[in-house]
Amino acid sequence: MRHFSSIRLSLACAMLLAVPTVAFSQATAPQTRGYISVNGGYQINAAGSVSASATVDENGETRQTNAIYTLKNGFSFDVAGGALVWRQLGVGVGVTRFSQTTSATVNVSSPHPFFFSTPRTASGEVAGLTREELAFHIQVRGVFPVNDRLQVMVFGGPSFFQVKQGAINTVTLGEAYPYDTVSFGSVSQVSATQSKMGFNGGADVAFFFTPNIGVGGSFQFSRATVELPLLGGSTQSVQAGGVQAGGGLRLRF
Repeated sequence: MRHFSSIRLSLACAMLLAVPTVAFSQATAPQTRGYISVNGGYQINAAGSVSASATVDENGETRQTNAIYTLKNGFSFDVAGGALVWRQLGVGVGVTRFSQTTSATVNVSSPHPFFFSTPRTASGEVAGLTREELAFHIQVRGVFPVNDRLQVMVFGGPSFFQVKQGAINTVTLGEAYPYDTVSFGSVSQVSATQSKMGFNGGADVAFFFTPNIGVGGSFQFSRATVELPLLGGSTQSVQAGGVQAGGGLRLRF
């Protein structure tokens, strides 16, 4: 009996010693210092459309052309990473890419070759105009662990945007005697590219299945204004970026 009592006492002491040992090992686990996120998402453009106009001398009067570009929403992709530098404060970088095929409605008012103040009009649709946005972000991040699996992050900072837009250069009209009407003919296109500084800000929520791997969702707003030659070399202010929402892989180490 004394032998069995000694065994039970030894087991009880071992269990009591094990509890603080486990708690101590969890409390002193190394803190997460770095993070990587990969997202697929959807971008809502800051502006739904943008218009451009151009004029040229024709038949002793002025020919006027107007183009309305439709800026469609679409899928985006982004990658970001960074590290904590002091407590919950971190710095990071990110890249966002957005690509979409847009279209434009073109309206032309052409002076009559024989009669003044008697313009002829024509309209047409131009499809297949590619718009691409590539944004590089520098971000200050606040990382706030809710528990060992759930993490909330807020971020913001400057962004560098590069925008490439398929643009209309010239419009050719069809006409025949007695030249009272014109028809919409063909257009020549150019690729307009411009870069500009802007900003970004947003939030991210991540859930980790293991200490290092998880999934998450993010919400980001970014903005820059670039000047693009959208019609015959005439420049127009165009907003880049917009609201981006997405989700994907989360890594921490």
